[in-house]
Amino acid sequence: MRIHHITAAACLAALTACNSSTPKAMDGNQDSAMNIQADNKGNMDVQPISGYFVKNSIQPADSLTFWLIDNQQSFDSLFGMAKTMNNTIDKPDFGTRLVVAATMPATYYGTQIQLESATIDNVSNNAEMHFVAPAKTKNSYSVLPLWLGTIPKTGKTTIKFYTGDQLTATITTPE
Repeated sequence: MRIHHITAAACLAALTACNSSTPKAMDGNQDSAMNIQADNKGNMDVQPISGYFVKNSIQPADSLTFWLIDNQQSFDSLFGMAKTMNNTIDKPDFGTRLVVAATMPATYYGTQIQLESATIDNVSNNAEMHFVAPAKTKNSYSVLPLWLGTIPKTGKTTIKFYTGDQLTATITTPE
């Protein structure tokens, strides 16, 4: 009878020690499902293209203007080839990629449009592209700044275009 009391007392002590109501602090070595969060955002596959200029018949708006182009005919209506003896002209593949274009009105300042970041939400397929257009020294001639790049065709996508941190345009691609 004494062995049963000792065994019961040992089991009760073990259960009390294992099931302590005192919360235990996480020291970073334990795994907890409560602390796991999936990161759905990733970098967008952007490939800059060069060798083009905005045609004279196109007059961009007062700020950065964005286009999303899905065919050669539309592309050719907006841009001409800027061929020199040394450069190569990048040809967009409209079968698998979309062309993203950013331009602004002509300026006498050595302004270059730059892509700061491009991210895509892998769950919703929505994307964000952040551009900046820093002005440099004043020139005696004007230029019409242009940035061109391609992104993969991934079905219906809503792309938000930002100038710095300000939302400038939102374009949704067809499926």
